[in-house]
Amino acid sequence: MSAPHTNIERQQRRHFPALAGIALAVLVGGIMGAAMTYTAIDRADAPEATGVSDATGQPVVE
Repeated sequence: MSAPHTNIERQQRRHFPALAGIALAVLVGGIMGAAMTYTAIDRADAPEATGVSDATGQPVVE
């Protein structure tokens, strides 16, 4: 059963912040997912590093 006195405009105003937050979370999650996918694909083509590191602590690729 539905509520007997429903004010659609007021319901829409009250739910807007929650729906905007959900949309923002989905957007941020999509951006993070795309970034992780891009990073994984980009690093898959990189040559493997040797166990030796230079003065900066970064692995040296031969």
